[in-house]
Amino acid sequence: MKKQSTLTNKVKVAIIGSRGLPPRYGGFEVFAHYLAQHLANQNYLPVIYCVSTLKNLEYDRRIKRVFIKTPPVRSLEKLTLSNLASLHAVFSEKADVIIYLGVSGGLTAWIPKLFRIPIILNPDGLEWKRKKWNFLGRSFLLLLERIAVRLSDTIIADNVAIGNYIETRYRKKWVFIPYGCNDCLIHEGKWEELKESYGLEKNNYYLVVGRNVPENNHDLIISGFLKSNSGKKLVIVSDKPANKPAKDEKIIFTGPIFDNIKLNTLRKYALAYIHGHSVGGTNPSLLEAIACDNLVIAYDVPFNREVLEKYGLYFKSDEELKNIIKSLELADDPTQTGMLKFYEQIRLEKYNWQKVVEAYEKVIREVAKP
Repeated sequence: MKKQSTLTNKVKVAIIGSRGLPPRYGGFEVFAHYLAQHLANQNYLPVIYCVSTLKNLEYDRRIKRVFIKTPPVRSLEKLTLSNLASLHAVFSEKADVIIYLGVSGGLTAWIPKLFRIPIILNPDGLEWKRKKWNFLGRSFLLLLERIAVRLSDTIIADNVAIGNYIETRYRKKWVFIPYGCNDCLIHEGKWEELKESYGLEKNNYYLVVGRNVPENNHDLIISGFLKSNSGKKLVIVSDKPANKPAKDEKIIFTGPIFDNIKLNTLRKYALAYIHGHSVGGTNPSLLEAIACDNLVIAYDVPFNREVLEKYGLYFKSDEELKNIIKSLELADDPTQTGMLKFYEQIRLEKYNWQKVVEAYEKVIREVAKP
């Protein structure tokens, strides 16, 4: 372990792999926000690497942001950002600890290792399994994963299934620290806007939130919903419509919603949230649905079962989803009160941001010991 940051006795922690702060994109950005805030409060020196498009946005001045210009090609953005950030963290910032969010920094992870800088890795959720990658893409991502895992001092998984995969494939020990979820802040004025825009009624629609990529199964969800002949609506919040848009007035594509209070309000008044994500570990949108007291109908994979346990409704085909929707609408208690009580309990006890960041700080303290 190298000597702690000069001029102070504070530990400098470089956080690499998110798109940066303020959080405007996805799960890792929200995580980086909470961790950086906590570290600053505890007298650490957090350094966050950001895409240059965030440069004009204000953020907490206690937290150093380093902006890196990346290619306009989305598939190269994270790879470029993470590996240039690795070099900067070692040679310019002289970081005491590096936290990699995802495996994109694997190409240059040997450099901090060479300088005896401890590496903490959250490998995310098996990016190489996503259907968008061809053979070469999957092979390259697997190589990055292998390098990043092998060179890391501590591996943190936010889902037990991911941790078990790491241990089985690479024979590496890991630490379980879950993701966190926020309180569900809503606004009745936002509901009136949604009601006016989309003709919605409370508890009279199903909700889907997530990017339209094959592993999120939007087409399957639409098919199952239509087969159910439900009289309710299906609202899909996504970057783009499904690959085969259904010509049905009951299916509503809102486009992306970046206003969190508006999105939470939409969640809060849904009859159920349909979670089609099939890869990626613990998905933030699933936890956000739990926080908003949504009954969850989830694609049946270990990642989702770990979160919901026996309190989720699971499908793996459009027929199974059709049957769940039909049964739900015939139930005396369609909101499944017992399930919602469980969701509230695990949100407070397990997916609590304060507990999450305190657990990360404990790992940082351990690896940063001289």
